[in-house]
Amino acid sequence: MFANATDFIATMLRICLVSTFFIGPVAGFAATQVGPDKASMKGAGLVIFVSLQRNR
Repeated sequence: MFANATDFIATMLRICLVSTFFIGPVAGFAATQVGPDKASMKGAGLVIFVSLQRNR
């Protein structure tokens, strides 16, 4: 039982790390493209911004 839980936690940790590795730079780039006024967003930056806001 304990081994199954440990394997599950290890797998979930790997999934989170790989997701962060691939999504992090894209989200960082989108965040730097946002100007002081958020109305200037368009395209992929807007999509990423909205998806990040929904996850809060």
